[in-house]
Amino acid sequence: MILEPINLETGRIVVVAILKEEDKSLCKQMENHLAADLCNLGYDAISSIELYGFKTIEGLDEKQIVSKLMKDDIPAVLTIVLLSKQKEKNHVPKSMFDLEERYNTNDFSIYYTAIHNKIYEEGYYVNDTNYFWESNLFSVSDQKFIYSVQTQSFNPFNKASLAHEYGKLIIDDMLKNNIIKDIHKSRE
Repeated sequence: MILEPINLETGRIVVVAILKEEDKSLCKQMENHLAADLCNLGYDAISSIELYGFKTIEGLDEKQIVSKLMKDDIPAVLTIVLLSKQKEKNHVPKSMFDLEERYNTNDFSIYYTAIHNKIYEEGYYVNDTNYFWESNLFSVSDQKFIYSVQTQSFNPFNKASLAHEYGKLIIDDMLKNNIIKDIHKSRE
């Protein structure tokens, strides 16, 4: 959802991840990747953890948070929120399509045994993890909601790849919707 364009070329954009306490290392990686992606486009962006530490705004009310950001000359905040993390155990049946070359024969008994085993053998179980994310961009001075996007990640390889892919996805969407632009390219 895009509500209103904003010029983010002046001032610093703070990236704030809002995750549970047990996800601190993921929080840091998510913030750093998204801030770095913005910097690569020419923006002055920083992770809230780099700027304020892990206790970014803990214990502060809304007015104190806005006051702190304005005092630090922060025109915009981009949030990363982990809405839900769901783990599922799924059964994967044995595949009928992974027969090896040795079974591709004219010998019926070899073929029959191979197919019989594929049909009657148990499959296996895998643990899948789905992450449901939301990012929002806010203007600090007037506290306006500028941009929002919801995404889903499925079975990331590791935290670093999850952070990298999420940052890339959000940046691409913001570029596509003209929320941000590649400042380096526009100056050429």
